[in-house]
Amino acid sequence: MTALETTVRHGQPPAEPTAARLAGLAGVIGGAGLLAAFVVDIPPRLNDVRLTLFFLGAMAVATAAWMPLATTGRGVARVAVGLVLIANAWGLVMGAISAALSIPVGPGTFGVVYFWAGLAWWLADALFGFVALRLGGWARLGALALGIGSLLAITGMDRLELNSSQHPTIFGPVSLVGIALNGLGWIALGVWVITGRRRG
Repeated sequence: MTALETTVRHGQPPAEPTAARLAGLAGVIGGAGLLAAFVVDIPPRLNDVRLTLFFLGAMAVATAAWMPLATTGRGVARVAVGLVLIANAWGLVMGAISAALSIPVGPGTFGVVYFWAGLAWWLADALFGFVALRLGGWARLGALALGIGSLLAITGMDRLELNSSQHPTIFGPVSLVGIALNGLGWIALGVWVITGRRRG
């Protein structure tokens, strides 16, 4: 009996592929890695690993959500998923360069290049989050957290000069809240992928 026949006869969704579950798990681990910096002091070298897991997790979840998103608008889904993949791949490349040169990744590491890369990550995540609102159900909570959090995170970027260690403003805490929401958003969407609550 095929998975489709099982669905029709018993009214149950077919078992999710292992690859999809692994993609969801990667999203959970990546989001948790992003949140880890709020609770523990992470050494610079481990920070590279943490960011790598974050980028890979975002890419995995976005890829796994492609089919259910495509059922509600293939063009928009293609743009949203594509931008997440490109922006986070950019992050992986910069992380690899940082590791090869033994330079800890962080604001100012690559000057203006890091600024544009960071802006690309946050904007791509925000777009994906708002597009993922189409998924429905409780996945919308993760998508909303991702969309709003990513936009808030932008306010803390150093070259925007909305906040600095010499002149702290409300944008510092706002940015941190945004980063936390981004991590929670990827975790929620990762769990959603793992549990198989996907359409299409």
